[in-house]
Amino acid sequence: MFRGDNSHSLSYEQQSKFILDRITNVEKHFGELCVGFGDYTRKTARLRDMGDELAKIFKEYANNELVNKSLSTGLDNLSLTVTAIEEYRNCAVQRLEAKVIGELCQYENICKHAREELKHTMSVREKEMARKKILDKARERQPFNRQQVNYAESELLKASAEMSRTAKGLSELTEFFEKRKLQQLKGLLTDFVMVEMTFHSRAVELLTVAYQQIGDINDKADLENFKRKLKSPEKPVNTGISARSSSLASLMYPQMSPQKDDDSSSLGKMRSPDKNMKARSSSIAAIMNQSTSKDEDTVSDSEDSEEQSSTEESESK
Repeated sequence: MFRGDNSHSLSYEQQSKFILDRITNVEKHFGELCVGFGDYTRKTARLRDMGDELAKIFKEYANNELVNKSLSTGLDNLSLTVTAIEEYRNCAVQRLEAKVIGELCQYENICKHAREELKHTMSVREKEMARKKILDKARERQPFNRQQVNYAESELLKASAEMSRTAKGLSELTEFFEKRKLQQLKGLLTDFVMVEMTFHSRAVELLTVAYQQIGDINDKADLENFKRKLKSPEKPVNTGISARSSSLASLMYPQMSPQKDDDSSSLGKMRSPDKNMKARSSSIAAIMNQSTSKDEDTVSDSEDSEEQSSTEESESK
């Protein structure tokens, strides 16, 4: 690059224009990618926050539902499952910010540095051309003034040597710039796909659990309990519904277990929440503790109801 033989290479001007076009192209499209991924990540974060709010609504409804015990248990389970899904979505948001957007943002400075190097090379080239013109004028006007001609030749040699070093450095820098651009773009696109694929695979697993939890809601038993409560509101209602056995830990555990498959080793970083998720996890622990205490109350209510029912039957006999 920047060779002097124009019969076998592009001219300096054509070469510099080609490099400048490449730098401008990368700067433009990488900037657009950065903006696009940034918008995508922010919307994903808003969806995560909306999911957390939805889980809170489920939890509040479950706590206030005192008649339909089966529905209350189902809503409580669903709240925990949705919270677990949003944990993985939060993890995906953090991975996108670190692995994709962070890498793209660096290219503003990288392109700026490459453009400055090209500008410096062109200034050295202009200096060399100016020294060549001075030498040509000296030879034309004062061909017998060897001192002035020798001085002009010496200055031209110095400028040519500097141009050669600068051109070689720019050639290496441009090649490195293009190579790094290709490798990093391929890597960050791969990271984006892996983050999305990992999240959605975990989400499908948890949504399958949520579907089963909703299916466990016994609407007939809840309706019978409502009728009994309507007839004698002062008496406790025997729901016949067992205590909830699922929890956030049981939902998250299968996804956090280590995988034996080597092909999935790159997904290991996504399987456990990172440091930024401790605050969210602590709130989930509080939800789990509340849910456990509620289950104990449900079991005790069921036992009391069974004892009273057996007493009533014996008295009627």
